[in-house]
Amino acid sequence: MAEGIIKKLTAAERSYYTAAEVRVLMGVSRDTAYRMIRSLRSDLIADGKLAKGYPTGKIPKKVFNQMYMID
Repeated sequence: MAEGIIKKLTAAERSYYTAAEVRVLMGVSRDTAYRMIRSLRSDLIADGKLAKGYPTGKIPKKVFNQMYMID
């Protein structure tokens, strides 16, 4: 790989789920997926387990999988 080139991560390599991935995993609408992410993020931020600067519309896979008993 040449210097200065950043490898684009695949969905499996990323440490977070997007709303589209939550939608497919949970079989819910796009709006419901965003609502789920917003709710979980706000709880995690309130508990000090997630930084306020974490990107919106994304949720850490580890936390989501634990919360919804996936795996």
